[in-house]
Amino acid sequence: MFMSDHVGVVFFSVDCVLSEGCSLTRLVEERLGLRVSESTAEPDDTGPDADRWAGVPESALHAELDGLSLLPGVQETVDWCWRTGLVPIALSLTWTPIVARLAERFGFHSYSGRPLETSQGHFTGRATRPTNAADQRRAALRRADELGVPLTACAAVGACPDDGPLFDAVGIGIAFNAADEVRALADTAVDGDDLRALIPALEQLKARTR
Repeated sequence: MFMSDHVGVVFFSVDCVLSEGCSLTRLVEERLGLRVSESTAEPDDTGPDADRWAGVPESALHAELDGLSLLPGVQETVDWCWRTGLVPIALSLTWTPIVARLAERFGFHSYSGRPLETSQGHFTGRATRPTNAADQRRAALRRADELGVPLTACAAVGACPDDGPLFDAVGIGIAFNAADEVRALADTAVDGDDLRALIPALEQLKARTR
């Protein structure tokens, strides 16, 4: 669902934003019965271990994600972005297969994360080096450039400390249901039990592009 007349971009840091009260990656790994380390509670420069994924079928991950109850309003917020000319893009500091499936499920334009190797429909337990905050920022800058959108016409939505560099790169950084330390890094803060609570803040971005 691509719009030729898009006027801005919204980057969603999905691992921190779409599941209430915990890391989305941690939640998915727990539901798959994987050994979960504390590093998945809040993505950092070390990143979650890949070896625990060895042998997990891709289909099992897809089934978990397709049936996962996320924060209400995700689909409606993504649809609103498209209708108003704001391109929604999903970013994650953790696994690409998770963010890719979410992008497919909800209709995000594209996504970025840490690739996890597969072979014959199963994860091998091997991955690229961990994705860090600087990598996420570079991915966002690259995508904005590809879309021909100035950074002043971009917003970022996040809730983790590692979202700070992304906030700094765009026109509006929005801390969503975030701790005080993350709010201090953002331009504005929003709280709510539905992702649609973000829409008034995103309206500010839309107003800048007129």
